[in-house]
Amino acid sequence: MSRAVILYFAADFTSLLGNTAIGLTLPWLVLLRTGDASAAGIVAAATAAPAFLAAVLGGSLVDRVGRRTMTIVADVGSALSVTLLFVVDSTLGLSLGWFIALGVLGALFDVPGLTARQAMLPEVARLAGMTVDRASGIRQALFGASFLVGPALAGLALAVLPPATVLLLTAGCSVLAAALTIALPRALGRAPADPDARTGIRAGFAIIRTNSVALATTLLAVGSVFAISPLQAVVLPVVFQRLDQPALLGLTLSVFAVGLIGGSLAYGVLRVPRRATLVAALLGSLAGLCGFAVAPVAPVILVSALLVGVGYGLINPLIPVLIAERVPESARGRVLGLQNAGYLAAFPLGALLVGFLVQHVDVQWGAAASAVAWALCVAFALTTPALRRLEPDAAREGA
Repeated sequence: MSRAVILYFAADFTSLLGNTAIGLTLPWLVLLRTGDASAAGIVAAATAAPAFLAAVLGGSLVDRVGRRTMTIVADVGSALSVTLLFVVDSTLGLSLGWFIALGVLGALFDVPGLTARQAMLPEVARLAGMTVDRASGIRQALFGASFLVGPALAGLALAVLPPATVLLLTAGCSVLAAALTIALPRALGRAPADPDARTGIRAGFAIIRTNSVALATTLLAVGSVFAISPLQAVVLPVVFQRLDQPALLGLTLSVFAVGLIGGSLAYGVLRVPRRATLVAALLGSLAGLCGFAVAPVAPVILVSALLVGVGYGLINPLIPVLIAERVPESARGRVLGLQNAGYLAAFPLGALLVGFLVQHVDVQWGAAASAVAWALCVAFALTTPALRRLEPDAAREGA
């Protein structure tokens, strides 16, 4: 594996690690400084719209200025926003207004940076002489590892260090990620020499609308976030609270992360036809969601979490591979940016729907709603012609 590829994956993991760590550190600090249990939710709501806008517009910037440049700018911007939290806390004192303002600043950088790294992946694979499938599997496995390790390290740091100091550690992750990306060859991730004439986001919408594979993968990816994410955010905390087993919540999320890592590595290593991989992932994850809905008891939940994690781990690497093969390089950032914007919109919508059912009906109804939503996505993915021929030769024939 070449030096540049190692730098790319190291930068990606370090950036993801910082993002997952701040996801735990920031709500803790908000509660500590404001004393208001609802303040963290207010900050999250206030940053949602800017993050969505940044995702939509950021993809266009990625295609204009280049993936490497945009990644560096995003990591430096993220580090700056977190460092300013520390500076304000040490001088003026953090209030809810400061948390919102600096949270918005950070939200403007996070998703464009993620989009830039996603768009750079095919070039990294070519540089390493590996398939895009393998590179995507490695990247998604690192994402799962950051999901597993980041919150744990942040929790440990919060137990022994002041929260403001932990902010500097998370900012350091972004600085290190930027430094590693700077060390990459300048030619890697450069803006396409002959970009699409329609340089705005309309080109991204047009490609998704007219490219059947891009449309199908976008609907599947956004649908997965809408259906599956509320389980972690809403259903599981309520289930384990009612079972009086809060410690099992962390274990369940860890099992999910392990399944995600295993599924991603399997995708990158095993030479299984993509269609067979997709079918197995869809049916396995659906079985897991049905398990949550039918029998919300600890043993079933753990097995279900593993099934969903493995299924997610198999699907997640496949989608960027298909985008890399079916979408023009000059518009790849815009398409990925719009997909990421879809994720940001799908999560709160799914959480609101499931949360309403959990609050006003029953937790099993909330889990059942997630399962039904995912069943509809699975039915679409299994029947749409766009996702039947997924091998690289089909992409070349359609070019």
